[in-house]
Amino acid sequence: LRIAQPGDPAATELRQRIDLATYYGLFRPGQAFTDTLGLAARGPEMIVVPHGAFRMGADDGGGGDSERPVHNVRFARGFAISRTEVTVGQFRQFVEATGYRPTSTRRGFSLAYDELSGNFVRRSEVDWTRAYDGSRAADDLPVIHVSAHDADAYAEWLSERSGRRYRLPSEAQFEYALRAGSRTRYPWGDGGPPTGTGNLTGTRDRSPSGREWNNAFAGYGDGYWGPAPVGSFAPNAFGLHDMAGNVSEWVADCWHDSYRRAPTDGDAWVNPGCRSRVVRGGAWASAPEQTRSAWRAPSGVDTTNARIGFRVVREL
Repeated sequence: LRIAQPGDPAATELRQRIDLATYYGLFRPGQAFTDTLGLAARGPEMIVVPHGAFRMGADDGGGGDSERPVHNVRFARGFAISRTEVTVGQFRQFVEATGYRPTSTRRGFSLAYDELSGNFVRRSEVDWTRAYDGSRAADDLPVIHVSAHDADAYAEWLSERSGRRYRLPSEAQFEYALRAGSRTRYPWGDGGPPTGTGNLTGTRDRSPSGREWNNAFAGYGDGYWGPAPVGSFAPNAFGLHDMAGNVSEWVADCWHDSYRRAPTDGDAWVNPGCRSRVVRGGAWASAPEQTRSAWRAPSGVDTTNARIGFRVVREL
């Protein structure tokens, strides 16, 4: 038996290997990977997020009671989250493989943006194959007009096809991944977004007919009115795109009007049969207040519109 001396490189390497296996299984923090779904198909690109802890909620004077009390959350293990929002093309792969009929398809309508009025209106024959204005959506756009049930169904399909456990992120996982180590009001800081930050509302944005936002970041413009193709803007410190903009996203948690008694281990806070889920992250049409790192809102589980999409997490 050899007793390792302090600073022994072999002992240090062994400790690192044990830590990696404990926290990440066969992966490393920051690693990108995809799972095979069979027949040469692959799932969305995933990024391994480091385990750790953070303070969840609003302690910057913003928000309301729903974002408090601020509390510590610690993740015992790392997890993987999709690099981008799930795209129209990826969701189509699921629908065609299973024959699944998403909520907006069965219902025959969704809420789309109306350029003439500048409002979101109920429009027939708009479903997940459509863009924010009801036109045909390109495959590289984030899928919208999907309900929380549709997002859950996609994650369940990934699990079945890959043999791995996919699901929607918990609210804590989403905020942790969005902040990516930051503690500021917005993911990028406490002031307005730097040029090229993401698909956000800015006073320099213009709609196809020249409309402007009533409530937007002063002096900002990103060239998009409506969702942008995923990955169009630089990733955050964890390598993830569009966490604070482009489209808002469903998470696994049921809505609770405060964080009192919220889990502190990063798990989703779920009540069986709940009819209202949490939506996280700002969208292309969100007011600046709604792009804050701690922002959260309730939405009915069957809601479909031009502003909400989703991404998935995978257990390691």
